Amino acid sequence: MFLEKMAAIKREEISRRKTRSRLEELEEKGENLPRPRDFAGAILQNASLALIAEIKKASPSAEVIQEQVDIGRMAGKYEKAGASAVSVLTEGHFFRGDLKDLATVKESVGLPVLQKDFIIDPFQLYEGKAAGADAVLLIAAILSREELEEFVWLTRRLGLFPLVEIHEGEELEKISGLGLPLLGINNRNLKTLGVTLETTERLIPRVPPWIKVISESGIRDREDVTRLERAGVKGILVGEALMRAADPASKIRELIGRI
Repeated sequence: MFLEKMAAIKREEISRRKTRSRLEELEEKGENLPRPRDFAGAILQNASLALIAEIKKASPSAEVIQEQVDIGRMAGKYEKAGASAVSVLTEGHFFRGDLKDLATVKESVGLPVLQKDFIIDPFQLYEGKAAGADAVLLIAAILSREELEEFVWLTRRLGLFPLVEIHEGEELEKISGLGLPLLGINNRNLKTLGVTLETTERLIPRVPPWIKVISESGIRDREDVTRLERAGVKGILVGEALMRAADPASKIRELIGRI
């Protein structure tokens, strides 16, 4: 299955990069960076629906979406159009991303930046912090309850925001007691790669009312957004629809109802 294959690739990648000296270097660099931007505030303090606009060059399901892209310029368009934050895929094998992309986006916009990757080792959190991440995605499907608890704690200690993502109802048990103000619900099944907005509609009634939901994947048009708003989401994360759009800024305004 995709998740197992992804985890194996990621473990191999980390084993090549992870050394004690490299970790110390990343820690020092992270400590000398400016204070991270307020990702949670950008979402929760938005009076209307918040949109997280994603930089995604490729994906396992869509293959190459837009390989030759000026990432900084694209992120700038997202910001001007009204995005609340920018998400950056840093996974290289399937998504053609890189930590350098994260750094480029951070330098190009004033918005909070979310790192999206398959985080399975604490070392990656230090890498993300050093590259300029303000928040990191933690996927419940690939982490045990103990790992998730450890990673949430470490993410916060580094001054970053942990955006935990679920896809199945049983994963709600993993987030219990973690004090999460935001929760991602991925409409894409990371085992089969199938996608349906029904995932958000099915799971959101089971999410504690004090946790606000961000719906991720499969959001194509204003009709989809309206459907998710009826379900009660606080925000949406959109990547492929923006990367494929002839005018990404207009697409954002369409999605959030500003046209």
